[in-house]
Amino acid sequence: MIIKQKYIDKLIQKDEEAFEYIYALTKKGVYIIIYNVVKDHSVVQDVMQDVYLKMLNSMHLYKKKTNFYNWLLMIAKNQAIDYYRKEKKIVHMDENDFQEQFSSNEENPDEKNRFESLLSVLSEDERQIILLKIVDNMKHKDIASLLDMPLGTVLWMYQEALKKMKEVRE
Repeated sequence: MIIKQKYIDKLIQKDEEAFEYIYALTKKGVYIIIYNVVKDHSVVQDVMQDVYLKMLNSMHLYKKKTNFYNWLLMIAKNQAIDYYRKEKKIVHMDENDFQEQFSSNEENPDEKNRFESLLSVLSEDERQIILLKIVDNMKHKDIASLLDMPLGTVLWMYQEALKKMKEVRE
């Protein structure tokens, strides 16, 4: 995802509309990154607030002409890891909460159950890659950079996850 430089420049100047625009574009990806670390939907919103505050307070550290979205997702990942280390606990994924966050009001319960069953067969890394690719429409190379994995590994895991999901679907 590429965010136009004019919005980043306005964000540096504390423009509220630019913040709202950037937030709307990035909130799903930030949510996914945080959730995959903390595994607790009730915590994600708090950590998201910390991420966006840190982003605003760190705008002077952002290097122009680099990928702003990846920079923001790295902040999200680091904030989530910091939170996780402080809490030192593992919370299991509640698929119902996940569905409420990402499903539209038009979906019927059968579609929600179908999505839940598709995700349930994936490993944590596969789930994260699938969600970043499908929900947030990230490129494989950006996912690889974000997750600190070789591109080939991300591509292979993505393909394996799709195979697993296809097997469940059939």
